[in-house]
Amino acid sequence: MNNIVYAGDEKKQIDAYKTSRKYWQIIVCHGEGEITFGKGKTVYSDGDIAVIPPLTSYERTDREGEVYLFMEWTALPFKTPSAVKDDKNGGIAHAAMQAAYYFRKGSDAVLNALGDLIVGYIIEGNESAGYSPVVELVRADINANISNSSYALDAYIRSLPLNYDYVRKLFKSEVGVTPHDYLTAKRMNLAGMLIKSGMSNTYSRYSVGQIAEMCGYAEPLYFSRVFKKYYGVSPSEYEKK
Repeated sequence: MNNIVYAGDEKKQIDAYKTSRKYWQIIVCHGEGEITFGKGKTVYSDGDIAVIPPLTSYERTDREGEVYLFMEWTALPFKTPSAVKDDKNGGIAHAAMQAAYYFRKGSDAVLNALGDLIVGYIIEGNESAGYSPVVELVRADINANISNSSYALDAYIRSLPLNYDYVRKLFKSEVGVTPHDYLTAKRMNLAGMLIKSGMSNTYSRYSVGQIAEMCGYAEPLYFSRVFKKYYGVSPSEYEKK
């Protein structure tokens, strides 16, 4: 979840990722300005963090030295370009973006962890953002059961005093993915971090079966199929990559 695919300030790279339009853009703004999109407009100040959802057409003047992050599998409650103040959290999101820039050619595990941190503080720092109480309940339950192979997400949603389809649609409208896709992304992000970090028990590196179990999958074969569908390569190939 919240994977950083690029962090930097190289214009050619930024233009290439912008052209694809498939990623979230997170930008540390220099100076004051505005982002225009369709019939809307967002004004930002120096030091704000601009958040641009995927598939968004917008106009904005780039400034030298601005750090751009392009992210995938990101769950942010923004439908249009927005500007977020970072001073509420002491500039932690800004600092984490600078750290992502520093580690941009390093460990995927570090970048993914920074991605989660950045998204968390952006949500916390944006007073108008946030999830409805029922969506926050579902998110909290998912996050508490990532490693639980007997977790029944459908059963939990149906236990809520609201219509199942309503909760599912509300979750997708606010988070950007369905509850099941959110759970899968969380588990796959954990799996990728465990594999790339080379974590081990007392005697040897964790096996695929052990990693599957830690990520909430009782069947290693099914875990491997989900992993390959998510990352495009098998767990063993991902480790070599």
